[in-house]
Amino acid sequence: MNPVDDQKATNNRLKSKEESTTIVIESQSRKFMIMIILSALGGVSSVAVGYAGSFLSFVPLGPVSGQLLAGLHVFWLVLVAALIRSGGAATTAGALKGIIELLLPNHLGAFVLLISLLEGVVVDLSLLPFKRASPVIIFVASGLSSASNIVVLQVFQILPPNLPLAVYAAMYSASFMSGLLLGGYLSLKTLNAIKRVRSV
Repeated sequence: MNPVDDQKATNNRLKSKEESTTIVIESQSRKFMIMIILSALGGVSSVAVGYAGSFLSFVPLGPVSGQLLAGLHVFWLVLVAALIRSGGAATTAGALKGIIELLLPNHLGAFVLLISLLEGVVVDLSLLPFKRASPVIIFVASGLSSASNIVVLQVFQILPPNLPLAVYAAMYSASFMSGLLLGGYLSLKTLNAIKRVRSV
């Protein structure tokens, strides 16, 4: 096989990987319905995940352990962004998800709305420069979005004061890795499952 054919084969493989996470939804009303449903599911589940994370904060690793489940919060936002593929979809879903969390008993009070909104904004900004949401892009967007919650915790001093820099670094790392696995990987698996069902 000559170099030109090699390049074409490589491009086809990359295109195939990108298309594997692409699901086309044309109807605007269907997009809106999907956003509402996923935001509601995300809001309800995030309340439980938030309490679970608070419980983990009491184990030996402290606040670092509390970030191990952070990726589950952004899973729903990444899923919305990948399914709807419209500018601001994750931000809107983040706001809706945050409002639902705010209306339910949660562990952070009004800050859940700000955190959820910020996570949605980060997802949208991460996907904005790219025409297609490839797996790598989804992984990065999920990790950054997950880690962004710590910014709110720091700015509003929700975390214990005078934490060592090493602890903050460990928290950001744990949250980013959680985003990669529980946000990015899980959303890609879900998208592939949806695509298989639609193709049946």
